[in-house]
Amino acid sequence: TRFARALLLPASWPIAIKFTLAMVFTALVPMLITAYYNLNGSIDSVSRVELRNLEQLAQSTAGRISQLIGDSRNLADFLGRDQDFVDFLDRPSEPGKAALRAKLQGLTKANPDVQLAMLMDREGTAVVSSDPEVAGRNFRFREYFRAAMAGQPYMTGIVVGAVAGQAGMFYSNPVRNAQGAITGAVVLRILGSSIGKILMEVRQDPSRVPFLVDHDGVIIFHPDPALLYKSLMPLEPAKLAEIVADQRFRRNTIETVGQRELAQVMVGRRAGGNISYRSTVSGTEEIAGYAPVAAHNWMVGVSESRASFEAPSQALFTTVLYSVLVVGLVFLLLAWPLARSIVKPIEDLTAAAHALKNGDYDKATLTVRSTDEIGRLARTFNVMIDVLRQRERERERGARRGAGNP
Repeated sequence: TRFARALLLPASWPIAIKFTLAMVFTALVPMLITAYYNLNGSIDSVSRVELRNLEQLAQSTAGRISQLIGDSRNLADFLGRDQDFVDFLDRPSEPGKAALRAKLQGLTKANPDVQLAMLMDREGTAVVSSDPEVAGRNFRFREYFRAAMAGQPYMTGIVVGAVAGQAGMFYSNPVRNAQGAITGAVVLRILGSSIGKILMEVRQDPSRVPFLVDHDGVIIFHPDPALLYKSLMPLEPAKLAEIVADQRFRRNTIETVGQRELAQVMVGRRAGGNISYRSTVSGTEEIAGYAPVAAHNWMVGVSESRASFEAPSQALFTTVLYSVLVVGLVFLLLAWPLARSIVKPIEDLTAAAHALKNGDYDKATLTVRSTDEIGRLARTFNVMIDVLRQRERERERGARRGAGNP
């Protein structure tokens, strides 16, 4: 109890300990403050640079996706004006069907991004298709067919196909005869994995995570399948009912990840930027760059954990702490003897004072080895002892004379 009480009362500590601690703290505290200040400055600087890098990476990725979408749209437009398709819809024949099937199959083999190509008549029936399982099926109620029959080229978002079961995009273009009448439609299905490949190139750095969000805030691409087709924020009931009804994602409901901060900057926006936020998925602080896909109403995002790019600075700070610890030990080894060299004469002086109190003049005499303030004090103490010893002798002589002794 006394020891604990003494620890809580620095005034009662020995001077050597207080002096040693004062020297150590005086040396180490500025080093620690400087290291901490440099750590925060370094992290802030690296964070700003990394945010710009992620934003630029998102912009370049969005640009490549836009190019893929544009190329696919141009291909669908070219096929819609292909004379072979125009002639076949005007004069259908089995030889013509076989020739067009071979042409479409050659197209899908030559273009790895095209999963399916088909020619539809005015009734919405796939009269020719690169996939034999699709030929003969009717798609008149599909939005892309209705848009083509209305004379407009059309492009869907990411749709999970009922036939192939894979994610993809549909492009449709009307086919017109020589008189300008619409006689059918050409439809292409582009693999969603082609967009995924572009996004996954971001993962050359494993710490970076690419994702793609549609205009409703639904994640339509993410390396983690568990997050696919979930919304950043809960959808409005009407929008949720619409998505479930058209079965674009083959889901009976759309769950949410509850990422409000991301939703605010990415959903319904047409400008890029960057953001720092706390992920509700990983539970850690993250940063992200985002950019719109010019050819669509999507938003590309590239996120990264703060810990991943702060790690070098934290490692450097840890090294500095180890260095401070070593310096502290060295300082302790140097400061303790110095403190003892100052305190030891004081202890000797205290012991001499006790001896003087007991009348032991011989033990009260100090050995002086320094010329500093404490050394001068010790000499003065010795002089005082000599004076006291002399007075003591004079009193003894006076006492003997008074007693008649010589």
